[in-house]
Amino acid sequence: MTAQLDPRFVLAALDDDPSCARVLAFARDQARQRGLPLRVVHVWTRREAMTDSDRMLTAVLYDNLPPDEAATVERQIVHDDDPGRALAALSRDAALVVAAAGELGETVQRLAGIADCPVAIIPAGSPRMARW
Repeated sequence: MTAQLDPRFVLAALDDDPSCARVLAFARDQARQRGLPLRVVHVWTRREAMTDSDRMLTAVLYDNLPPDEAATVERQIVHDDDPGRALAALSRDAALVVAAAGELGETVQRLAGIADCPVAIIPAGSPRMARW
């Protein structure tokens, strides 16, 4: 991990799973505490269409935030066959990356090992959180 001089946002890594609302809520709280903007990201792989990613991010934001707040959240869709690598690249400008994981799968393990900022993991199916 390299030291950052001026992190620009808190990053919430969202996927199409039931943990999205908790990831978003935790990332939103962290962004507020740090006085930073919130950015949500979905790493698009070959298994889906990019428009599916955009619809998913929009649905998560508008289902879980007031409309005026949802409209101000930065959104990013990245295409990469290695989501861990893609999230790690985005971590260079982030103060914190928030993601969900069931059994600490390959993506999260990779991200935690190479991220340039702290990573908060929201365990899937559990209200508790783990930090790396």
